Amino acid sequence: MDEIRLLPVPEHADLTLLYLSAGLEIAEGWTAICNPMYSVAARLGDRILGAATVSRRFDRLVLDYLAVEPSAQGLGLGKKLTKRCLDYAREAGENALWIAAKKPEFYLHLEAEETEDTALLEDCRQCPEYGNSCQPKELVFHLKEE
Repeated sequence: MDEIRLLPVPEHADLTLLYLSAGLEIAEGWTAICNPMYSVAARLGDRILGAATVSRRFDRLVLDYLAVEPSAQGLGLGKKLTKRCLDYAREAGENALWIAAKKPEFYLHLEAEETEDTALLEDCRQCPEYGNSCQPKELVFHLKEE
């Protein structure tokens, strides 16, 4: 049986369909807008089961997208993908990885912390769902050497 492997994705736009099918808000041409630095995918053979993308925005490294196919949820892929992004940030010499999280409890469980900073939520505030059906929180992972 094939094993699930985490592999870098050189063409970030290859993840667009996964992110859209997961209900993530993603604009056409998102790679030009978000300035992605690193994407990683959980693959089973040729099939992408989940992925995450780290970008540089607001002069900080941001975990912009994380999605796992419904059929693969519960396998720990979201946690593994997040940890791989944290490793990337650490290796890049960053001291933090930021997130605008719609589901903050997932990241808080992984030791992200709430912050008073709300720069990442600036785009969210322009959406009609903000404050209604969508109440994201800005979180940060403070990175330590491992």
